Amino acid sequence: MAASNTSATAVPDVPKVMKALRIEEFNADPPYVLRHDVPVPEVGPNDVLMRIATAGYCHTEIMVARGDFASKSRNPLPLIPSHEPTGIVVALGSNAASEPAGGKPSDDNQNTNVPLKLGDRVGCITFRDYCGKCDECKRGTPKYCTNQDMVGVTADGAFAEYMRADYRSCVVLPQSLDFDSAAPLFCAGATIYTAIVKCQLKPGQTLAIIGAGALGHLGVQFAKCLGYKVWLFDARDAPLEMCKSLPYPPDKTINSGKIDGHDEIAVEKLVKEQLDGSRADATIMATDVISAHEFGLAITKNHGLFMVVGQPNDPIPIHYNHFIFRDITVKGSLLGDPKTTCEMCELVAKHKIQVKTIAYPLEDVDKMRADYAKPNHQGKMVIRVNSDGTWQP
Repeated sequence: MAASNTSATAVPDVPKVMKALRIEEFNADPPYVLRHDVPVPEVGPNDVLMRIATAGYCHTEIMVARGDFASKSRNPLPLIPSHEPTGIVVALGSNAASEPAGGKPSDDNQNTNVPLKLGDRVGCITFRDYCGKCDECKRGTPKYCTNQDMVGVTADGAFAEYMRADYRSCVVLPQSLDFDSAAPLFCAGATIYTAIVKCQLKPGQTLAIIGAGALGHLGVQFAKCLGYKVWLFDARDAPLEMCKSLPYPPDKTINSGKIDGHDEIAVEKLVKEQLDGSRADATIMATDVISAHEFGLAITKNHGLFMVVGQPNDPIPIHYNHFIFRDITVKGSLLGDPKTTCEMCELVAKHKIQVKTIAYPLEDVDKMRADYAKPNHQGKMVIRVNSDGTWQP
């Protein structure tokens, strides 16, 4: 049985082996190998064994397959990818069964969390096994702990029938939120929602989002539900049109692909003719296209905030003029914490925010990768591991 810890609790009949996609060599083509005899993870005190329902795929998976997060002292191969897991709790370590989970609010509205139980529907933020002793952990920002692992990045992730998670990173899903919609929320959703919250805008202020992909189409809806005016920019017409059909569409959608952010005349023409003569109070870069960053800065107001969440392969060149003569603040944002992610899931359920997904079985991962590479792909791609998404005692 996978739950080998003597203090662990588990459902009956958890198998000893499972089906999983693995990276067995960096920079391989194709990057993933499907195995049917991978050991089901054993459960330690802080662990939650999830029976995976749906797991997300994003740009980070490409980086992981290249070995971008591996080092000489930490080579995680073979590695199961995907850091966007959702599923059912089927085993709990001793601490996981007795200590409050990261994102399971009590029913009494007292702003306290309660422990997980078998059968809970959960998602998991990637962070696992953070130390609790370093400066980051002590200041309440364990997601920056350098001693931790990250599921799907430096430790086995969710492209498998079962996955080991940290109870402190687990968030219970609202009953109305299905697994396909929930999976992207644990990276794409948490990333853009946290970035929006960190912008600290007031209702009625303007947020520009550059990039209409997985993060952008969620960010538009989050921001509208929070009361902001939203402008969405992309160089592709198809995702912009898709975002116009969302339940909470942006106030403006603009194809900015042919506008050079360094061209002051072109930018001023855009501001005057399409942005009602104003610029954004805050801009979020939800793209890794380097040239788009100068454009994003150009449409941000003086004294505004420029928030970066994309991860380009190369350094981003930014002219000092934006800092010194325009007083723009540049910040970055990393994923989210359980509390903020729980808030986001409740917002999605309450407002019926639409998460655009395309689901594939594990066996079709290469087709999914090919579709992801198409320039006009829309929404978020996910792997549906266990389609029933249930556990029956």
